[in-house]
Amino acid sequence: MREKNYRLLATDYWLLPVIIRRFGFVVLVLLLLAPRAWAKDSPRLAPDLSRYEGRTIESVDVEVEDASVDEAGLAEFRARLRVAPGRPFSSVLVRESLQNLFETRRVADARVEARDVAAVAGGQMRVALRFVIRPQVVVAGVTFEIGADFGAEITEDELRSRVTLLEPGKRLSDQLLKENADAVAAYLRDRGFYRAEVTYSQQLDPTRTRATVLFNVRPGPPTTVGQFNINIKGFDNSKGFDPAAVERGLKLQAGTHFSQAALGQDLASVRQAIIAKGYLAPRIEEPDIRLDSAANQITVTLNGSIGPHVEVHVQGYQLNDKQRRDLLPIEREGTIEYSAIVEGARRIRNQLQQEGYFFADVEQTCAVTPPLAPPPAAAALLPPAGGEEDTCQLLNPDELAGRSVAISYDVTRGRRFKLTDIRIEGTNKLSLADVSGLRTQKANVLGIVPLLGYGRGYTSEDALEHDRGIIQSRMRDMGYRHADVSVRQGVSPTSDNLIITFAVTEGPLTRVAGIEARGNEIYTGAQLRDVRCPANPLPDESCLVAGGPFSRTAARSDGERMRAYYSKNGYIDADVQLAVDELPAAASGDEQVRLVYNIKESDKVFINHIFVNGLVKTKKEAVLEAIPLREGEVLRGDDLAESERVLLNTTDAFRQVLIRTDDAGQTAGGFRRKDVIIDIQESKSVTTEYIVGYSTDTGPEGGFELRDANLFGQLRQGNLRTRYSTLQQLVRLEYIDPRFRRYGEKKFVPLTLSVQYQRDTSVTRFFRTTIDRGTNGIVQRFDANGDLVDEFGQKVKEPSINRFTISLETQRDLQLELTPSGAQRKRTTLFLRYNYEDVRLFNIGSLLIANVLRPDHAVRLSRFGASFARDTRDRQFDPTRGDFLSVDYALALKQLGGNLSFNKMFLTYRRYQAVNRLRNTVLAASVQLGMANVLSPSDRNGNGVIDDPDRRLPISERFFTGGSTTLRGFNFQEAGPRVVAPFCTFGPQPGPVSNTNPPPAFLPPCGTFRDQKGNPVAVNPFTVPIGGNAEAVVNLEARVGLTRDLQAVPFYDGGNVFDRTRDLFHPGKCEAGRDPNLCQKWTHTVGLGFRLKTPLGSLGVDYGYLLNPPQFVIPQFGGGTAIQRLKRGQINFRFGQTF
Repeated sequence: MREKNYRLLATDYWLLPVIIRRFGFVVLVLLLLAPRAWAKDSPRLAPDLSRYEGRTIESVDVEVEDASVDEAGLAEFRARLRVAPGRPFSSVLVRESLQNLFETRRVADARVEARDVAAVAGGQMRVALRFVIRPQVVVAGVTFEIGADFGAEITEDELRSRVTLLEPGKRLSDQLLKENADAVAAYLRDRGFYRAEVTYSQQLDPTRTRATVLFNVRPGPPTTVGQFNINIKGFDNSKGFDPAAVERGLKLQAGTHFSQAALGQDLASVRQAIIAKGYLAPRIEEPDIRLDSAANQITVTLNGSIGPHVEVHVQGYQLNDKQRRDLLPIEREGTIEYSAIVEGARRIRNQLQQEGYFFADVEQTCAVTPPLAPPPAAAALLPPAGGEEDTCQLLNPDELAGRSVAISYDVTRGRRFKLTDIRIEGTNKLSLADVSGLRTQKANVLGIVPLLGYGRGYTSEDALEHDRGIIQSRMRDMGYRHADVSVRQGVSPTSDNLIITFAVTEGPLTRVAGIEARGNEIYTGAQLRDVRCPANPLPDESCLVAGGPFSRTAARSDGERMRAYYSKNGYIDADVQLAVDELPAAASGDEQVRLVYNIKESDKVFINHIFVNGLVKTKKEAVLEAIPLREGEVLRGDDLAESERVLLNTTDAFRQVLIRTDDAGQTAGGFRRKDVIIDIQESKSVTTEYIVGYSTDTGPEGGFELRDANLFGQLRQGNLRTRYSTLQQLVRLEYIDPRFRRYGEKKFVPLTLSVQYQRDTSVTRFFRTTIDRGTNGIVQRFDANGDLVDEFGQKVKEPSINRFTISLETQRDLQLELTPSGAQRKRTTLFLRYNYEDVRLFNIGSLLIANVLRPDHAVRLSRFGASFARDTRDRQFDPTRGDFLSVDYALALKQLGGNLSFNKMFLTYRRYQAVNRLRNTVLAASVQLGMANVLSPSDRNGNGVIDDPDRRLPISERFFTGGSTTLRGFNFQEAGPRVVAPFCTFGPQPGPVSNTNPPPAFLPPCGTFRDQKGNPVAVNPFTVPIGGNAEAVVNLEARVGLTRDLQAVPFYDGGNVFDRTRDLFHPGKCEAGRDPNLCQKWTHTVGLGFRLKTPLGSLGVDYGYLLNPPQFVIPQFGGGTAIQRLKRGQINFRFGQTF
């Protein structure tokens, strides 16, 4: 069909007056008909009640039609009315009342009815008004019914994410339902269900004001792929391509299930196949998708062209293939856009700067063969100033068909430097250590280690400009508003050393002459001052004071603290604006300003309803119980933030949580109300992880973990963990209820229950690595065949430990104080727990230290414990001030099902104090004190008497110390009492042997010691740390900052582990007849350490020198004794501070 084009020719201008007259006639008709159309709604918004004008209103009633509304809802409607009994009737006020009702967005229709009321005492007739309201139906929830035929792979969660317009509390309409149904159908088509049908229905609640929407989804059979055609010009064998191989690798093969996701992957595969051949700008059109409805098949056709052949050259700098893909977006992404070309030059320049070529230059040039013809209009234009126009900006793949493009990066490396020093000059108010976030970095000897810096340092022109701006901003935040910073570069003529100097010009200091708060009525100026400037601020809570330096950043932070205080107490819409008034300079020459905080207070806002969207498995009641928000209560800003934190951080049930508010009218008292809408995206509730690994201690190992992060839909957690290897087996069950019991108004105590069974046959490996000292690796007895034997030569099995534990724990915060930013300021917590533990040692006769373990071969403990912790540190890691106190007490009783009774107390106190006189220095002190006592001891070693081994705690409960976090002059847990092993003698033994530990009636003969192959070996007696019933440790250290990232830490460690509690008060005292190896003195260790800050945390190394190393008496085979003195020096490594 031919198209007809109508144009108004110059000869037809006589028609203009006719057209204008006809247009005017149409407008006039519309204006005449408009009032009649308006008349349809006029009875509702402005009914003709003029005959009642001026009469006294007798009564005003509000009735609800086709629904039921509670008294609170009726009160809100009445509050919107502008008319009241006893007042004169006014049609204007009636219309405004109807308008106010509609503005609540909770009214679908409203009308007013009036009737005459007899006059009183012969006066004028009165009028009675009745407002009839039909409430607006809102969304209560959304459910899905998915067809069972082909809907198994479609989940309700993914469909719910497509229904974004039906949030609880939103007004419901047919148009809204249709739009959401169309959105679900479109999503199903993207998944390949082109025959999907989506219908919807509503179910009203008893009040008929809330409706649950049900979407009935019938996916139908999935659409399959009929053909996948690649009709890309140039994509053939003549250009070096193998189309058949590419087609075989596509996901959308004939007969497979079609989806947009698979199509996107295939499109990327074809594109990458073209790019791999050097055609870096393929032009692939939108896929042509055609549906054969009868066969339910789709034919996909890709049209386009391969684009120009592009060669990329890097001259003056060698890059391997991996570096080229990482640094050059044009090769990695297949685009010749100018931004990608420039980005490649920037990345090459950045790589060179990391290698020490700080001021390298990279220029990009482009050439097209055959050359492009210039545009016709270009001949009349002058070339840009400074040279010719960059050809790279003119590259257009649509115009480059059949051409070749060469993109070159010309690299000028320049001189290679080593950045040896960075300085700040011109001011003594700011040092380099005070500035964080600088991109320029000095040379680092650890630069060869990833993430630990650059070996030759790092800088560039962009980095220097960035750092200059940071230093200038810091100076201005210190009150020097007109400070200026310049950069100087110093280069040694005889070496490659580079020195960067930031030269600061301070300018006059600006001080705060006064601080005022205006507009505040709810809180006094003194209250707001205490909010703005806390009594004991943390380092990130500095505030401005009169007479101090002015900082605009700090001034804004002070205002934000005041606004947050209003929001915390329910005035969520309050606002605080800062005004800075310039004042005349002071006599000293300092500039002066006055700060005025203009406060716009607001009324309290109350919570109307809380809507929770996106729930699939989780019960709404569990969410509402977890958060501190409650319907009908005051809406507080910190409760909103806490609700989001609780839902995200205390459970792994949700992937995303967004909380917002929406206006919901007013209360009967005239206060504003808001609906709280919580949008939730649930995570996968049940997860299974399979573990496969290898350990040098236990060999190959495997296991699995089954975890339910939303048990029963109540935001509780259940975990099943297993580990298995030939030497270790473990099964652990956990149940965690973060809201076990409520206390206070909005706080909960959690409950953690765990049951665990572990079997460990790697006992010998443990002793060989932690206890063995000079026994040639021999910790067991073997016979000539390499089989395990006990001290009497009898064959035994491999030793093992079987441990069964039940643990129950809860806690409660007695005090929790947060900063305005949400950081912890003070916290006091009480922990309560019950623990049952059954530990059995089997087949320990082959161990050389069997006599140490034999009293604890069967230990059953049943105990209650309590811990008290108080934390006022400014931060948990690397604190600079505050203290930490922890007291733990446990009571184990036979009456509770155990076989041993004892009580045990352990106290830890740490104190931190920054020293203002010594820059960047923190004094730290720690005290640890532990005491325990066995109640009603029994003969656990079976020698017929109650001796020292029977009065000791089980070895798993004793105190051990020594190592990088306690006594740094000892190896890990090697301080304290020791016993000598092996417990045997050579040759005949005529009678009892005294001074043994523990003292048997007779020592068995040692016999011959052999290795695992049965070869005889020599074994010398050695000492074994056995811990004790008491411990005392004192740590003192000064953390002195040498640079921004390095600290020197001189320290003193004192203390020891003691066999008995009374030894704690009489260290070194040893009664007659007592084993001297059990009597310990107070030890003293001094040393020096260093802390290096890295992106992975602080790396610490300490050298401790033991001033009075303990000495131990070791009986020798064949008679006599030897003295063992522990070595004095120890080197300890760790991540983080000591304490």
